[in-house]
Amino acid sequence: MTWIGQEKILENQTLGERVVERTHASGATVAFCRKPGYLRRYACFATHFGSVDNRYRIGGGPEQELPDGIAHFLEHKMFEGPEEDAFMQFSRLGASANAFTSFVGTTYLFSCVDQFFPCLEHLVRFVQQPHFTDENVEKEKGIIGQEIRMYADNPGWRVYFNLLGGLYRDHPVAKDIAGTEQTIAGISPEILDRCWSAFYHPSNMILLAVADEDEDSYFEHAGRLLAETDLGPAPEIEKILTPESTGPAQAEVRQQMQVGRSKVLFGWKDIHSGLFGRELMRKELVTELMLECVFGQSGPLFEQLYVRELIDDSFGTSYQIHSDVGHSVSGGDSADPDQLISTIRDQVGQIRSCGIDPADIERQRRSAIGYLLRAFNSLEHIASSYCGTRFLGADPFEVVDLLSEISHEEVETRLQEHLIPEQMSCSIITSRS
Repeated sequence: MTWIGQEKILENQTLGERVVERTHASGATVAFCRKPGYLRRYACFATHFGSVDNRYRIGGGPEQELPDGIAHFLEHKMFEGPEEDAFMQFSRLGASANAFTSFVGTTYLFSCVDQFFPCLEHLVRFVQQPHFTDENVEKEKGIIGQEIRMYADNPGWRVYFNLLGGLYRDHPVAKDIAGTEQTIAGISPEILDRCWSAFYHPSNMILLAVADEDEDSYFEHAGRLLAETDLGPAPEIEKILTPESTGPAQAEVRQQMQVGRSKVLFGWKDIHSGLFGRELMRKELVTELMLECVFGQSGPLFEQLYVRELIDDSFGTSYQIHSDVGHSVSGGDSADPDQLISTIRDQVGQIRSCGIDPADIERQRRSAIGYLLRAFNSLEHIASSYCGTRFLGADPFEVVDLLSEISHEEVETRLQEHLIPEQMSCSIITSRS
């Protein structure tokens, strides 16, 4: 039997999107979004295994700890085959391929105009056929070590992870996704194989295509490809979360680098155990709406800071959420970081006292919906949104309906409980004198 359970349809009339989702006998979630008239085809094979997944147990067994950076290291090694790396075959097929590791997942992808099904075959096969040797693992340590050093010299990267280090005391979300040269030094083929066996089982993965192809043909091909490799029953994986205390680890983190203009980020963190699915997505949307009302480029605070030349067009705001923690990040380049931080502290306090104008909330809501309508024209956005929200148990196409439901009171409550001035942490990169 190729498919188990009932086929699921995820769709939204406002967005005009529809995804058909099936569960393969191997345990994989297989999904298809048809985009009529699009010449480019896009597919990804994603696993719910990212940089924060550093402790786990299988079947109630002993706790196993992983070195920082292993999810990213594994991503690199998956492309290497016994005869050639996977990129060569994609290149011969006329496709563009890539992969990336985030805090919560690792995604392998390709885009093409022709040869879609041969590319799909190659994608599924190389992700399910790892090739780890002592020689190629040692070689990779040098390559990734160089990448780590490169990012260590990147002011934009450092100001962000310095902020995470200021926000979090213990949680692995504060650690660089690539790890450090010290943590990757102990990675071996055996550890990689253990990780791949645990987290690359089809039951922990999503295979998605966004393309103008025949739906039945896609599911037929996907079903056959996933049946080629029998990886046995799904392992009973329990990811072990790291407890995190409230309040920032440090109020401020400073570093000097070679920059022409100082960089400043400030943020607040959330601790929320047990959030999942629709509830998690709603919290994310309420927070993003609140942050745009407070820090967005159409708001009075941005204008005030801009006129005083404390910020420029690089200033922005965002929120990232996980099942147990979340954090907001705002900031950009500044000629006077200390004055900017002082002003932010003062102005956020005033906004909390006065509240947010309901008209501002409605304007930001319309702006967010307009952004989503444009974003869902992108094959990459559909894929990343789908995989990210499905890993968290949510429906990506509910986003417009949820935005429409959010009340003024919810945004006000979020303002009061999240943007507490004393709970803010700052990261500052200044120029070496």
